[in-house]
Amino acid sequence: MIRVLLPSNVLGSVELSSSKERLFVDFYGEDDYEKKLFEEFWDVVMGPKKFDNPTTIFVTSMDGVMMAIRYLESRLELEELKRKHEVLYSYAELQGVIAHEILRELQRLRNSSEGAIAFVAETGVHLLAYLEYFSAGKYVQLEESVFEVNLNGKTRRIVFSDLPVEGFCNVRIPPLRERKNDIPYMVDWILSSIHQKHRYVPLKFPSEDIMDLFLKYDWPGNTEELVKVVHMYAAGLNVVDYFVNSIPSRTERELRLPEYVRKVVTSVEKRTIRIFLEKYNWNRKKVASMLGLNYKTLCYKIKKYGITKQ
Repeated sequence: MIRVLLPSNVLGSVELSSSKERLFVDFYGEDDYEKKLFEEFWDVVMGPKKFDNPTTIFVTSMDGVMMAIRYLESRLELEELKRKHEVLYSYAELQGVIAHEILRELQRLRNSSEGAIAFVAETGVHLLAYLEYFSAGKYVQLEESVFEVNLNGKTRRIVFSDLPVEGFCNVRIPPLRERKNDIPYMVDWILSSIHQKHRYVPLKFPSEDIMDLFLKYDWPGNTEELVKVVHMYAAGLNVVDYFVNSIPSRTERELRLPEYVRKVVTSVEKRTIRIFLEKYNWNRKKVASMLGLNYKTLCYKIKKYGITKQ
């Protein structure tokens, strides 16, 4: 809202309906100018300047009033764009192509007449990120999962739900298993965020094999689970074991992930042994010691994987 204080002698000639923002307009007489000026906050004042305040614009004509209002509208639009940009890069949830498609839908809803909107998603999806974007960070929480947003003078009610809500405009936020292409962007964001907060943690991105695991897993816990696993990876924990132990109760034939995990482990082990053999000039005893393997076990694996000198 833009608050405007005008002299009463322009009362009959004021036309401010073209403004994009909501306006609160009041008038002063000859005897109460200073009283009104100092008792309340004003964005635009048509009258003599009585104090220095960078947030109040003093003008001397109605043309000046309109120019000041347009300036403030532009500044408010810029501030909103800045807030939305900051929100966009403040959540792992909002990274990726599919996520941006959802944000474009929310942008369309901002300009619609819908008064009640439901964000529908499974547990673990960070719905607050979408609310922050939709409202540019300006919302009030009424109850658990119920919020109020005021946009362009219109009040919207937003609810978070795991099922569509009758009478509401329902916006479905897909689970991670339906937006696999977003996962590399989300992993990148989480790892970069960890590194920014903890500079001593090396910035190490997953290998192609490990990223394949991230992409093939169904993520029943959605973004919440993804954030947890990426933190495990950043801490140097074995995420392969996590995927093996977290497989849902389906048959191997249906899911095929255990078999894939074993292939990844084999590939990583084979590559590691080759790298160490080349590093230590094929000194098998040295390599066995460095890898914590029994010498005979190492020789067996070299033969098993068909590792030979290039």
